[in-house]
Amino acid sequence: MALVIFLLSNRGFMQMVFWPFGGVQVALGVAVIGALAGGFIIGLLFHLPYRISLSRRAKRAEKRVAELETKPALPTETP
Repeated sequence: MALVIFLLSNRGFMQMVFWPFGGVQVALGVAVIGALAGGFIIGLLFHLPYRISLSRRAKRAEKRVAELETKPALPTETP
């Protein structure tokens, strides 16, 4: 709902110029929402490899813990 209100409040047109390709007229609200969405997607793409590596590391650690839990404990000497 807030997105629709924002888009309707910012209906003025602006010229967006993409250097080698020329320009295009778009509504200000659409330009702002598009920039936010593009930034979100780019941030997600930069963060995704880090997230995947952390997930793999956690799986390896859980597997190691499971192996150590099934391994019989060493006998301890009591005096």
